[in-house]
Amino acid sequence: MKKTTVLMIVLMISVLASVAVAGDKGAGMVGRLFLFQKCDPALAPIVEDPATEENAVTEDDALPQYDKDGCPTAPGPWPIFPDNRRWGQMKYNILGPEFKYAFQGKNLDPDVEYKLIYYPDPWPGEGLIVLGSDKSNKGGNVQINGKMPIPNGLPQPGDGNYTATKPSGATGAKIWLVLSSDIECGSITVKDAGGNDVLDDAGEPQLKDSCHLVNWNPGSYLFEGNLIIYQPTESLDAEEDGENDGSLDNGEDVEEQETEGEEAPIVKNNNGNAYGRDKQR
Repeated sequence: MKKTTVLMIVLMISVLASVAVAGDKGAGMVGRLFLFQKCDPALAPIVEDPATEENAVTEDDALPQYDKDGCPTAPGPWPIFPDNRRWGQMKYNILGPEFKYAFQGKNLDPDVEYKLIYYPDPWPGEGLIVLGSDKSNKGGNVQINGKMPIPNGLPQPGDGNYTATKPSGATGAKIWLVLSSDIECGSITVKDAGGNDVLDDAGEPQLKDSCHLVNWNPGSYLFEGNLIIYQPTESLDAEEDGENDGSLDNGEDVEEQETEGEEAPIVKNNNGNAYGRDKQR
């Protein structure tokens, strides 16, 4: 099957899974992604005798339903809590020269700095992309809006979800909301396929900027309800009459929405590996 055909099939799947909405003339499709709380420290098992904790989490007949962080221990995608806890939604353009997004988080911890990120598997998400950051208000709401070029699109090559893997068989990018303090960015040495340093013309190791997770506090995070796909293309906004098709307002002037009376949507289709930190362990 030709590469173009495969790309079109994957893109169509992404549109359906992300509740895509087209502009008036069908250009500049917009996706909507919901993010949910999937771990709760209150669900962590209580270990009365620390000396027996290792046995309690390794023996199959004693394996608790949740781990020490309150995350599900069963293999496979993590389920979404059925009640209304922390949640958020992000609108984004599926096609375009830049990745534009508008995110709103609800019922979060107040006065906390959060980052909206693209997380590539496996842990610790080496090369993750920080889309934006902001501090939640006293009501626990946060808005993070912006745009940026992502030349290779989402997901990036090398992501564990770039190609179909078991058990879900899904492909796409994970978008998470995490604590800003859990992210570290800096320069790292570029490695080749064999794990060796890539040298520049002067014989020195090449460096690149990279971000990754350094702490794991999943009870404070929001995880993807579905995987998404973004494909960089030529501009789709320019119409023959010179008007913008209104494909996505990235929310720079959007008024903050109130939380009162608003409930999290029900999403049954939870694609992706979604194993979190210990996916490969």
